[in-house]
Amino acid sequence: MKIICLKNHLKEAINLCERITGKNLSLPILSNILIFDENKTLKFVATNLELGIEVEIPAKIEKKGKLAIPADIINNFLTNFSGDENITFESQNNNLLISTSNSSTLIKGQPTEDFPILPKIKGGNPVLIPVDDFILGLKSVWYACSVSNIKPEISSVFLCSNKNTPLVFTATDSFRLAEKKLDYSFPEFGSLLIPLRSVVEILRIFDGREGKIKLTFDKNQISIELENIRFISRLTEGVFPDYQQIIPKKFVAEAVVDKNVFINSLRTAGIFSGKLNELNIEIGSDERSIILKAASADVGEHVNKIPAKVSGEELKMVFNHKYIFDCLTSIFSSKILLRFVGEGKPLLLTGLDDSTFQYLVMPMNTL
Repeated sequence: MKIICLKNHLKEAINLCERITGKNLSLPILSNILIFDENKTLKFVATNLELGIEVEIPAKIEKKGKLAIPADIINNFLTNFSGDENITFESQNNNLLISTSNSSTLIKGQPTEDFPILPKIKGGNPVLIPVDDFILGLKSVWYACSVSNIKPEISSVFLCSNKNTPLVFTATDSFRLAEKKLDYSFPEFGSLLIPLRSVVEILRIFDGREGKIKLTFDKNQISIELENIRFISRLTEGVFPDYQQIIPKKFVAEAVVDKNVFINSLRTAGIFSGKLNELNIEIGSDERSIILKAASADVGEHVNKIPAKVSGEELKMVFNHKYIFDCLTSIFSSKILLRFVGEGKPLLLTGLDDSTFQYLVMPMNTL
């Protein structure tokens, strides 16, 4: 192998791949990045058997070949490399020689025979969707996933669509639930569960990019393609909870607050909340305000009356301050609508003039 490519292209490809590599003692090859030429381009492949990525960059191919190079070594080298823009890759047995006009580096590699082949998914009709909308859907809900793998189905983001419903992204950890609807309808989409770890990598890889991604999936795996990147992930097996039946339809009290005022008030209250992030919310005693209270034996106490348009019963409830704060970046309205079902029952948050996002959070047990 002998290849000439641009430093910036090479750095991006290696950086994208390095996070996907595995640390498997029984399969040490997984800690490597596979590098090879194909169709006049240079390809980089990494996998940990749960996730996989393939990145393609333009290059001048002088001699064909294939190498497997330790991901952490080459990534650290390129991160600190400040040489020429043009870099020459050349294989020497199983090793990689990287050279420029004034430097030469040899990185020891591994035989490529044991490197896993990324699968080609042959699902139904591929789905095309603007990458910024797909990322918006994931960003709107992923934080509500369970971080425990005891129930894999709720440690995943649920996607569904059919001819009668839009594309819906949902996540829950059983204490709160986030749902985001996008104005796309894919009649043959059905549903799937993307594991939380995969969602984190999808956001890292595709956030900020342009164009349309192509989603192809079967019952076990999903492939996400955009220009020179192909990402593959296993899907979660299981059934997502039938959450529609727990979304409340009737409310005993409502409050409309300015989003920025509410955010700043929550930030301040968070300074004084206890170890369990307790936040007291009082509503109904004044039609023009709600009261937020937080107290900690170690820090002190805080009470804040914020302007609001209030209607309904008087209520005093305790919520996890962090759970409420997490959803606010997913609400794009300038006003937030808080709807209360009753004491000991959930709170539903939405934008006042945006029905595409809703967030359900359970109160804390204060006994």
